[in-house]
Amino acid sequence: MNIIGIDVSQGESHATLITKEAEEIAFKFKHNKSGFQILNSYIKPGTIIIFETTGVYSAQLTTYLKNKKVKFYELNPLEAKLRMASLRRNKTDKNDSFKLALLGKTQLAEIKNHCNKQSNSLYESLQILSLRYKQLIKCRTRILNFLRSSLELTFPELNQIFKNAYAVLALQVFRMYCHPDFLVGLTLKEMTTRVYQSVSRRIHKDVIQSYCAQVWLAAKDSYPAVPANSLEIEIISEYCDEIESYNKEIAYIQNKLIKTTVGLDDFKVISSIPGAGQLNSALLLGFTGDIARFDNYKQLNAFLGLDLNRYQSGKYIKGDTINRRGSSQGRAVETDMIRSMLRNQGKIQNHLIDYYYKLKKPPFNKHDKVALIACANHLNRTIINLVHTHQLYNYSKAIN
Repeated sequence: MNIIGIDVSQGESHATLITKEAEEIAFKFKHNKSGFQILNSYIKPGTIIIFETTGVYSAQLTTYLKNKKVKFYELNPLEAKLRMASLRRNKTDKNDSFKLALLGKTQLAEIKNHCNKQSNSLYESLQILSLRYKQLIKCRTRILNFLRSSLELTFPELNQIFKNAYAVLALQVFRMYCHPDFLVGLTLKEMTTRVYQSVSRRIHKDVIQSYCAQVWLAAKDSYPAVPANSLEIEIISEYCDEIESYNKEIAYIQNKLIKTTVGLDDFKVISSIPGAGQLNSALLLGFTGDIARFDNYKQLNAFLGLDLNRYQSGKYIKGDTINRRGSSQGRAVETDMIRSMLRNQGKIQNHLIDYYYKLKKPPFNKHDKVALIACANHLNRTIINLVHTHQLYNYSKAIN
């Protein structure tokens, strides 16, 4: 069997072919039509290709191989590094492509079980949507930071009053009263009426009145750094428009994510865990793919970078830490899940909440982050067990 190992880079890849006669042939090709023709010249019937997933850089290669119906395996970056660690001596692209091909020759059966194989189009769509969702959140956060910096100059108290600056009510107040001078001569009732008339009727008038009262009182004692005719006022309005636009696109992607996953058994299982939430369940599937492909929770932990690094030399023992070499985005989703469970602990029954507070108390006395990671580990145990047994979450069973 011929094996081709490919080390993927931006626009170009280095490859090594190891033939069934153990002959080694190194070559490189660009990610365009002529480049893929070079790759194709080395592909014979039965050839298997192995490469490390590198996000957008490997997307063209993946599409080409699918179109040509060539059998290939994409290794999770962590999986590739761990398997190549014992083989690695020098870090070069040419050397890495040889190591990947050698892995195919010596560990193909294990790679088939552990690697991220060709996923179906639904999981690919989920990954695209999940990445887009995170991009939009990041972009909105960037503009929010700019907005808060501007408000520090015009009316700094607004940053303390409105914790969620992207909320509809907050954005409208920022547009109308981002400088205390704009409230001079206005009664609280007049201000409240104006804000109420300009926002969605879905926001209760009592909520609007409460926030307006805080803003109106703060304006009396505020000392802005810039005058009311400053260009900063116009910039704040533009920031609000940008954030509102991001809000609409985020809501659209969020809705599409949930609609795409709602028919998946994995989604039904994960979202049945109290506090996990539909959005986080969809995002987790977007960043991990088909959960059923993991044989046990340890494989899922490794994929997410939640497995432990342990170092001991002589009498020196370093404290255990997670390796963080897996999917940081998937790991972040699980952390959000645990925090959501903790926020809703008064409304739900979840054994992970029990476990978190057990770790926080004597004799364990774990710090928040340590307890969160431990809960994420237990979450993966739960997910794998439920997915493999085709069960929905049951608190009584979970605590036994």
